[in-house]
Amino acid sequence: MRWLVLIAGILLSACAALVPTPAPAPAPTALSTPTRIPPTPLPALTATIFPDAEQSYKKVSGRAPFTVVFSAAVTGGAPPYTYAWDFDGDNKTDSAEKSPPPHVFTQAAAYNAALVVTDAQDQVIRVTRRIVAFAPPAMPNWKYGMNAYLERRHAPYYPTWQDVERAAQLMQDAGVQVARMNFNWDMLNPTRDEWKFEDYDNVVKIARAHDLEILGVLAYSSWWASSAQDSQDWRVRLYSEPLNDYDFARYTYAVVNHFKKEARVWQIWNEPNTQDFWKPQPNPARYVSLLQEAYLAAKYADPNAIIVFAGLNGNGIDGNDDAQLTSDFLQTTYAAGARGYFDVMAIHPFMLPNSGIETLRAKISATRELMNKHGDENIPLWLTEIGAPTDIPWWATAPPQSEEDAANWLELVYTKLWDLTPTIFWYQLQDRDTGDDPAGHFGILRADFSPKRAYEVLKRIAGSKPAK
Repeated sequence: MRWLVLIAGILLSACAALVPTPAPAPAPTALSTPTRIPPTPLPALTATIFPDAEQSYKKVSGRAPFTVVFSAAVTGGAPPYTYAWDFDGDNKTDSAEKSPPPHVFTQAAAYNAALVVTDAQDQVIRVTRRIVAFAPPAMPNWKYGMNAYLERRHAPYYPTWQDVERAAQLMQDAGVQVARMNFNWDMLNPTRDEWKFEDYDNVVKIARAHDLEILGVLAYSSWWASSAQDSQDWRVRLYSEPLNDYDFARYTYAVVNHFKKEARVWQIWNEPNTQDFWKPQPNPARYVSLLQEAYLAAKYADPNAIIVFAGLNGNGIDGNDDAQLTSDFLQTTYAAGARGYFDVMAIHPFMLPNSGIETLRAKISATRELMNKHGDENIPLWLTEIGAPTDIPWWATAPPQSEEDAANWLELVYTKLWDLTPTIFWYQLQDRDTGDDPAGHFGILRADFSPKRAYEVLKRIAGSKPAK
């Protein structure tokens, strides 16, 4: 019996081995979340107002009433955009159009036109543009001016600050009201993006401390901007016309803007009707193009600036082949569009004293007649250079003028011309020690600062104080 139980146990174990073992249940897994891709951020909302001054000052600066056509370039954000224009800076919306109708600035002022752009997601950007509408400026009450190269920080002119102080003091003592000096492009802006104002800041500070106002001459070509890039002659590089008008206008803007608290009268170039100062040869139309852009750049910097036409050698009418002086230069500039782009006309009617004051009056009157013919009866006519060298022939056939001759000429000039001109600048303050070059002997001071007779005459005329 026991063996039967044993056999049954064996059979049961065998059967159990034949039954398959179930697979273990898989472990539970967490529910997966779909991956979220973040939205691509919108480009930043940007806006630009046109016109701007990046290529020309002609559409952002003009005489009131001045019409401006605005437009906008908008990028980024979420279109569509809405626009709110404030043309005159009074915080009121003047137009809601992307390209609004032309706006007329009737009052002379500097305006901060503004544009507010809002996109579809309520992003907002505000941008502004300076617009200048100007009126004829108030003229200075100047009579007695002097050409003085106060900016020349090297011999023979004022290599030390003490020399500049001494020259300024001597002008003040003589009754000089205003000094005419160059604000040289090549010294102030020697490379395209480099500006050097420190020396000029000091010169202007000294002049103003001696009650001298400033007539700044904006000239000549900086090396990098000259049209004579291949010339090795510094005179050719300096006196050649600029490669383009906008570079000169940009320099004009920078200088006027920098000095506008101390100086507001600026002359655009010097004697462009001579080959000495406009190379390769005088070009009236090219000068007018430069003048127009510079005039508007100066007004953009300072709406109260006074812009003086380049002092023309002679009277701007008469020519002289020997002196490379172009005839009818002024008439040609009027024909090229000069009118309206200067506040003062200026000439340099140099002539021998022994020619007489009536001959000089006739030369000046001819310029005035031409101005009147072109509708400029109300534009002042200044003499920004006039004088005579002493004790040396001016040219081969001319007799030398003594110091007494020059003094007598100065007295006639400063007493017999006030009906023709309100302002006269004598040429010049001080001699240069340059041997037989007549250009170095026009001073009313000798090279060692000692006064000539002409200095004493000027001091008597301009420096005398009225009795109390």
